[in-house]
Amino acid sequence: MTAASARAWRRLSRREDVALASACAGPDDRVRAVGGAVRDAFLGRPGGDLDLTAAPGRAGAFAARLAARAGSRVVAVGAAPRSILKVPFHGREIDVWEEEGGRDADLLRRDLTINALAFDLPSGAFVSPPGALEDLRRRRLRPPRRGVFLEDPLRVLRAARFLAQLQGFRVATGAASEIRAAAKSLRKVSEERRLVELDKLLAAPPRDRDRALRFLERIGALQTLIRGSAPRTRRGISLVRRLESSDPRVARALLLFPQGPKRAGDFLRRWKTSREEQRLASRLFALASGVPGKGRGARGAPRPPTRRDVAELLRLSSPFEAESLLFLLAVGDARTRALARAAEAVRRRPAALRRILKPSRPLPLDEIRSVLSLAESPQLGAALAAFDLALAAGEIRGERAARLWLAARAGSGKRPPRLVP
Repeated sequence: MTAASARAWRRLSRREDVALASACAGPDDRVRAVGGAVRDAFLGRPGGDLDLTAAPGRAGAFAARLAARAGSRVVAVGAAPRSILKVPFHGREIDVWEEEGGRDADLLRRDLTINALAFDLPSGAFVSPPGALEDLRRRRLRPPRRGVFLEDPLRVLRAARFLAQLQGFRVATGAASEIRAAAKSLRKVSEERRLVELDKLLAAPPRDRDRALRFLERIGALQTLIRGSAPRTRRGISLVRRLESSDPRVARALLLFPQGPKRAGDFLRRWKTSREEQRLASRLFALASGVPGKGRGARGAPRPPTRRDVAELLRLSSPFEAESLLFLLAVGDARTRALARAAEAVRRRPAALRRILKPSRPLPLDEIRSVLSLAESPQLGAALAAFDLALAAGEIRGERAARLWLAARAGSGKRPPRLVP
């Protein structure tokens, strides 16, 4: 065992899930820790879920013992013989599956050599494909054999995701042609699997996320997923670059924004995103074309945002205030960004935000309806919305001002003048 593998084993063996798996592993189980947790132990990074392989015919019994000792349960995902047995444990998961084709051949089924580093349990004996430790040292993403990406094109997205998650890594030059060929087949991969990888990629820090997206654009993967013009795709990447958070839903909306609302909505449905995300994207696209307070000041310059503009924006964006402001900061012009920053300052004050989203009406509803001379109708709803906006913007203060505002609305049918400067 090298010094590097000895250090990695010490880090890995201190994990509770590894200790549990070691205690449950019998000699006939041939349990081996492999994958991201092992790689991260070498890199000194916080590890995620633990992946384990077991001998053919032994995975089920081993996973059952593991779950019993953990006080958990076994959840089977997928169909035999390639089903994964998941054991929830302390907020993480232990994934168990059966090795295929012998222990060494099983490692070669992995997507990249750095994900094929493995330790036998409980002994800690280290094993890896040829050159894997050198790839790790040189921060190189290389498949363990030819044909890996073509067998499962999803690995193209995984490679891009690792570019985003593992700083300083690059794709091996020799793998470029196979990756480009596999990228053309990404549409054959199920939408659900693609979405999982895209979420992880788009949740990376902004600079790393941008690097991964530019890689996908360079190898043609984004053109496969987003069947549109290259300039629009590049424009989407540039918008994502401006996003100041790691929200994959907002990043995906920015990536698709240059395609237009209809095409973007079609892509989101085709990609099997949640209805909540589709609703969010629809709201974001509408806001981008209807930001409150657009107009010019006395000298023709864009006028600064007013209290009404801020209140209207926050009310229009509810319940997606945070996402909407991040989106507008990325897609908006100078005035829109100034408005988004002003609205963000209010959003960070819960009491002020609550007063804007749910203003307290100084008059009972019956009196409001009486002054407006309106029964239940869309017109009444519009009038109440305008009344609440005026309250939220501080244009109405007190019962007298409210009655004057309502009387002016009833008399003119238009928005009355502001009563409070």
